[in-house]
Amino acid sequence: MTRPDVTVPGPRWATPQDAPPRPGPMSDPGRRKALADAFVAEFVSSTTWRATLAVLEGAFPGLGMAATLSRQTDELWRTMDAVDRKAAAKLGVPVWLDDAGMVFDLSAHLRARAVRAPLGGRAGPPRASKPYAGAFVIDTLDPLRYHRAVGGPRAPRDMPGQGAAVPAPSAAEDDDSGVVIVANLASAGVRVLDSAALWRYADQVVTGTLHEVARPETRARVRSALWALRRVVLVDPDLGLGLCLQIDAARVPRCLLAFGVDRTEGAPRFVRP
Repeated sequence: MTRPDVTVPGPRWATPQDAPPRPGPMSDPGRRKALADAFVAEFVSSTTWRATLAVLEGAFPGLGMAATLSRQTDELWRTMDAVDRKAAAKLGVPVWLDDAGMVFDLSAHLRARAVRAPLGGRAGPPRASKPYAGAFVIDTLDPLRYHRAVGGPRAPRDMPGQGAAVPAPSAAEDDDSGVVIVANLASAGVRVLDSAALWRYADQVVTGTLHEVARPETRARVRSALWALRRVVLVDPDLGLGLCLQIDAARVPRCLLAFGVDRTEGAPRFVRP
């Protein structure tokens, strides 16, 4: 008889496992509030906020929203609501949180409304205008409408390379860190709008507006404009809804502020994560 071959098992070493992912800021109420508060503080002191006031004044005429928000900004920010069922009622759409901020469900509105054509049936691509240096506005619903700077008598200038010839902007004016887009949010093509979907849609609108096929040099302008963006505001006048994105240094989008507009009250109601 021969001894059977027996393989003696060696010591069993524990296999390394990946460390559990670190919770994001949205999972902690304190970090979530601090992140939103920091964004709001920066936003209301930026030219993007002033451009937003100009857009709200034109998108909701007769409500005096620019004057109201200019006078009562501090009070309104202090009364911001965190996301809950009451906040969803104020916005008019279901809203919840994910790892990148607020998420919005437009299902109930997609069936009831078709994608709106430009106002008055006027066809034509949207164009970008600059009511203030450092931020630009793109109106996809009424390309011919100007959003005038609040408190200023003059109409805003077209972006360089668009419309009539304008003086060359200074280096500071050429660095646009914010954009306000007036649009039908159903045009984003998705039922649920999270931060990534909102950023993709904003990218499409900016690219489609600034890029001209006949002018290859505009590709560099599109890349520069997208890279410079730190704040994106999307306003849907039909829904009475505004959504605000922060784009951080790592190019991660986060929806940290939203507001709903009740045309009977005038003042918007703000919601944060």
